[in-house]
Amino acid sequence: MNFLCLAPDLQEELLLLPTVERGRAPLTEKLLRPIAATPCWKKQRRMWQLLLGASGAS
Repeated sequence: MNFLCLAPDLQEELLLLPTVERGRAPLTEKLLRPIAATPCWKKQRRMWQLLLGASGAS
C-alpha cells in the first residue's frame, strides 16, 4: 500500500500512534487500504474518523 496517497495529517497521525505493547494492533494495513485508495483527502479524513471510532484506537 502506498501511504503517500494518504492526506498528510493522516500520515502524521499514523506515525504518532502509540506502540502496541501487548496483543494485536487495533489498526491494520488491510483496514487502511480503502482510505489510501480514496483520492479525496476530505473523504479520507471522514473514513479515518469512522475507522478510529470502530476500532477503538485513539
